[in-house]
Amino acid sequence: MNPVTPEQVEKMMIEKMGALPASLNSAKAVDPRFLVEQAMSSKFSMQDEKNPFEPKTSMMLALATSITLGSEECIAEQTKMLKKMGLTKEELAFLVKIVKHAQSSAVMGNAKAAFDTFER
Repeated sequence: MNPVTPEQVEKMMIEKMGALPASLNSAKAVDPRFLVEQAMSSKFSMQDEKNPFEPKTSMMLALATSITLGSEECIAEQTKMLKKMGLTKEELAFLVKIVKHAQSSAVMGNAKAAFDTFER
């Protein structure tokens, strides 16, 4: 089996997303192999045949993570793909509510050391 080429990955991404994301376009200019690495990462996770989640759920998990990490480009691309998959406004609103709750819970967890130190 021949290894996949950066050109093949780029073509596949453009077909799937309509365009190569700007970050990957910049990465490609430095080293085209970044495209292959990105595709392999997706194949290992989102597109793995053993992935127990259906594609829409997997993409919703990716969007939740991107929102948490603050990756605007990923948020935009994942939201576009989710709209094509039938994501509703209600589902998006609850996804954001869940992310917001998880983030605020993390803040409380991170503050534990401050609370404990203060009370000593």
